[in-house]
Amino acid sequence: MDRIMKNKLFFAMMIIGFGTNAQVGISGGLSSLKAFGVPKLYGGIHLGVEIPRDDQVSFYGRLTTYLPNRDELNTTNYTFVTARELTTIPYQQIVYYSTKMNYVALEGGSRYYIGEGYDSGFGAYGGSNFSVIFNSVKRDYDEFDEVKYALPATEESKGAIFNVGVGLGGGLKYTVAGIGSLYFDVNFSYLLLSQPSNNTAATAAQNLYSPLLFNFALGFRKELY
Repeated sequence: MDRIMKNKLFFAMMIIGFGTNAQVGISGGLSSLKAFGVPKLYGGIHLGVEIPRDDQVSFYGRLTTYLPNRDELNTTNYTFVTARELTTIPYQQIVYYSTKMNYVALEGGSRYYIGEGYDSGFGAYGGSNFSVIFNSVKRDYDEFDEVKYALPATEESKGAIFNVGVGLGGGLKYTVAGIGSLYFDVNFSYLLLSQPSNNTAATAAQNLYSPLLFNFALGFRKELY
């Protein structure tokens, strides 16, 4: 979580720095993420900044936070709790758990416009991006008598996954001069590096995680001068 907060602070400072540029676009809206092989979509919101080099090329950054999905209780997700007293019967019990995980993505890259360009009318864009992604993982255990039983000392209820990825994206936008731009874009990312912090995070990756990601964004961009 500390890493996530540091990157949010970095992103905020980047926006402030870009604000000194002659023109900067501030954007925000809704997002969804589909991890390949994971049944459920992740829904979230995004904030972004875009700096045009000219009417055909821009550079952008975007921070997206997705709500967690849950891997429901099932017979494959379990651990053993052990009695606090030797006389307790049974001495061990199986406790099942569900796992929830979210995505927080910080991405940046370049965009190349065709059509009426960055500043006006209808246009399309595409380009490449680089992303740093964090997954926060938490286990929710089924109820057990915590007075009589305890989880193993090695059992960790929380974990995280650090990822670095590259991707391609494209979208459509419509700009009304003096008002702003409505946009919709789609990005594909492949995670080149994935580092879980512990076994809890590594186990969650089996059902809620994929190195292949598709994300969709619908939002509004306002120009600041």
